[in-house]
Amino acid sequence: MRYHIQEGHFDLPDDGRIDRSMNVLAMPDGSGITFIVSRDALRAHETLAQFVERQMNDLKRQVSQLQETSRNPIGVGPAMRSLAAIEIATRFRQNGQALHQRQAAFQLPDGRAVLILTASSPEPFGESELALWQRTLASFQPRD
Repeated sequence: MRYHIQEGHFDLPDDGRIDRSMNVLAMPDGSGITFIVSRDALRAHETLAQFVERQMNDLKRQVSQLQETSRNPIGVGPAMRSLAAIEIATRFRQNGQALHQRQAAFQLPDGRAVLILTASSPEPFGESELALWQRTLASFQPRD
């Protein structure tokens, strides 16, 4: 399998591996929103909603004081309707610091792979941060 990353690609065994890699894009000084792109796969016969529920249950066991403030179906991509997604807003404390997150989990066209985009900030999301989040979701284009 040809495995692509931002810097290039590798030829890896095509033996059923699941891509669970993660990319973290942060400001050098740690300020502002950090974007995290992570990958996973649906289990056999699992829907995207079931995947999100399973992931949130796992997160609740790992993170103290997790508060889910919203969960809504959305679209991702041009005109926000190319791919069905589920958006989750949460807040919690990690290592004594408050974190506010927006996440969008969406199933890729292959039917099994799930991409999760997370925007994380120590500050609550204001209008400009929410607008950036929406622009980022609208800009997604799956690789051919």
